[in-house]
Amino acid sequence: MKINRRHFLALGMGATAGTMLSPLPWKLTDDASIWTQNWAWTPVPEIGESYYAGGACTLCPGGCSLSVRKVGTRVVKIEGNEESPINTGDLCGVGISATQLLYGPSRIEGPMIRAGKRGEGKWRRLSWEGAEAQLAEKLSALSGSKKSVVALSASKQGSVALLIQRLLAAVGSDRFLTLPSVHDTLEAAMALTMGREPGEGVGFDTENTDLILSLGSSVAEGWGSPVRMVKTAAAKTMIQVEPRLSTTASMADIWVPAKPGTEGVFALSVAAAMIQEKLYDHLFVATATEGFDAFSAWLLENYTPKKAEAVTGVSPALVKKVAVAFAGARRPVAICGRGKGDTPISLAEALSVFALNALKGSVQRDGGLVKVGAIPYTLAMAETDDLGAKLAAVTEKGRTELLMDWGTNPFYTLATSQEAADALAAIPTIISFSPYMDETAAMADLILPDHTHLEKIQDVPVRAGLERPLVTLAQPAVDPVMTTKHTGEMLISVGKELDADAFPWDDYESYLEESCGEMWEALSEGGLWQGDIAWKRGLERMLGTSDRFTFVIPEGPVFLSANGDASRYPLTLVPRSSLRISSGAVADAPFTMKTIEDTVLLKGVSLVEMNPVTAKEAGLHEGDTATLTTSFGMVPVKVTLFDGVMPGVVALSKGLGHTAFDEYIGGKGSSYTALSGAMVDSATGFNCTWGARASLKRG
Repeated sequence: MKINRRHFLALGMGATAGTMLSPLPWKLTDDASIWTQNWAWTPVPEIGESYYAGGACTLCPGGCSLSVRKVGTRVVKIEGNEESPINTGDLCGVGISATQLLYGPSRIEGPMIRAGKRGEGKWRRLSWEGAEAQLAEKLSALSGSKKSVVALSASKQGSVALLIQRLLAAVGSDRFLTLPSVHDTLEAAMALTMGREPGEGVGFDTENTDLILSLGSSVAEGWGSPVRMVKTAAAKTMIQVEPRLSTTASMADIWVPAKPGTEGVFALSVAAAMIQEKLYDHLFVATATEGFDAFSAWLLENYTPKKAEAVTGVSPALVKKVAVAFAGARRPVAICGRGKGDTPISLAEALSVFALNALKGSVQRDGGLVKVGAIPYTLAMAETDDLGAKLAAVTEKGRTELLMDWGTNPFYTLATSQEAADALAAIPTIISFSPYMDETAAMADLILPDHTHLEKIQDVPVRAGLERPLVTLAQPAVDPVMTTKHTGEMLISVGKELDADAFPWDDYESYLEESCGEMWEALSEGGLWQGDIAWKRGLERMLGTSDRFTFVIPEGPVFLSANGDASRYPLTLVPRSSLRISSGAVADAPFTMKTIEDTVLLKGVSLVEMNPVTAKEAGLHEGDTATLTTSFGMVPVKVTLFDGVMPGVVALSKGLGHTAFDEYIGGKGSSYTALSGAMVDSATGFNCTWGARASLKRG
């Protein structure tokens, strides 16, 4: 086999993953003891024969299946399950390092109630009986009143999510909320263009595509299901659109350096070029769509490559090159969702990407944009209306009386400014179910710690852009290390106190089996359930009027400008994604923190990438200490120069800057989220922030 540049980069990424557990390359002089058994809390496994247990990772939405190696009662290594269709035996560094989260010092030992001022770190231990009584009492006091009870959930589907909804219903609240991602926006776009039944999702059949046009998605850094997408990036023709030469962009066949946040406008310019040059699929458009004439007229009036250049900075020649490549591929697909997809995009942008796929006929077919069937849980679960508005209310003072958090860590993920953090801190009662002393647990009044994914049985519905519905099963590889309790068990116990009829189950496992219904046999025997592929092959799939694709002219702006005054803040700050850095609710394990490159984090200080031309204009040099400022805050950083970031843009890694957990995780770098503010899409109410106006000055 000929080894080209793409294969070389892919092999390099594989080697990186394979050597994650080797101590040799990283920061030996920074902390020599890091690579020995000198961490007092690191368990030393007994000598003996090893064996394996199954499981599923819950540290990101990817849903990877696990093969957990044990010696005696200890977990000694976590690997990917070779039989998994998602990760096929591989695993990212964050998933591999979960052993340290299991045994590390950030674990909460048991239920606790605050004994000092909020955030002071003073706690009093409780029995589980006493802790559950405390929660039941607090909820009962608010039952039937106009005061607001809110629950934030790590998942919008699944058995535990449904129990949380039932607990809220027992006190008269419908404020079951999740943190929206790109998939929420995609589902809204699907409802308008293709129709959507409750529970249906949006997928991209990347396994069967031959070209991926990625509108800002960090395919090689963790978008969707990370292992699946890393392999996809190495195997497919790629066109990457983003303002920075990321790992994904460096692996791509074409890199399009568009201005930050303009990926949707670029998608429309490609669509306009396809119409101008008559490159679109005339048969599909004529027989399986409606609304094309009005959409085409609107597109050619507003988003020709020449007109779009003023917004995107991309030349018409490059737009045409991409249009020819996309139209000329046999089974291309355009995907969207900047970074890892954990941030929503505007509805207008999603509609633009849907339209681009439809012009090529890459809708409801192999290798294209597809509907994903609902997961057939037997117990009904309501979808949240006006999620964006209800979520925004959580960060408004006086709108929430009691907040329960299961796996979202809002004091890190929702604290987009000091104002938002202050509003969260003003909530009278905060309940955390986290197994770790994360930012939200540290600010809680009552902690009822859950097991980790290595200690419990639980269904894990996968919502990461797969082409079919899929559920994996977390399984207990070890007995609980701490005095924790499955959140499902706890919810059933507390629920019985509030409304016994709504919680008729004796324990969580019997409830889990009932709620999974027809899926349970596959889950219990193989740890994974896969649904059928929902679409039919061939043009006949969309010839019925109700199934036709509708071209929708977006009402809102396709491009949302970055927050801040350009005269005071001349630069645009964008987040930088990394496969080595968890950017969600749970931070990296101590080991993974030590694998972060010193161009990202050096001696606890974040590095900001900037173009040498921009640095020269600002009087900055490689390694300079500087202050990065937005209208939402300021942080100390160091400067690193990189020709691959567009002039006028600075990039800060997302997922750092934790203030809690433990000494190995907290206090490392700065939080991009805390500097970014909120940029609300009027169509959905979602915070679609991607970039903020910034200044960078020496000192």
